[in-house]
Amino acid sequence: MGFQTNDPISAGNVRGVFNASSVNNTDFNDLTSSDFVDTTTGSACASGLKFAFLAAINKGTDLMYIKYRARTGAGDAITNELPVDYSYSDDIATISTDVTTIAYKKGSGSDTVYFIAGFEK
Repeated sequence: MGFQTNDPISAGNVRGVFNASSVNNTDFNDLTSSDFVDTTTGSACASGLKFAFLAAINKGTDLMYIKYRARTGAGDAITNELPVDYSYSDDIATISTDVTTIAYKKGSGSDTVYFIAGFEK
């Protein structure tokens, strides 16, 4: 009987956080690396970085939604819901397409939502 091993999954070489709580709308909003605050420097992350890891925490009162692409407009289809009081994470680096923009939509403008991301240069 052999053991199967996998290479470690990269969470990226740059880590950032984004607090979407002050974004008071229920539209889809785009996020790129430069929207995130670097956890080691306290400054904005560089622009143009690829997402390697993403965590979203919905502490709001309503569902939220996330997409691994830029929004197409205010009427963008609602998919990929995250329930209230829910934490979600994904190793985006393992999908076949480079993701440099994500979109999110809060169910209520006043909801508390946080993102933690890892990026690759």
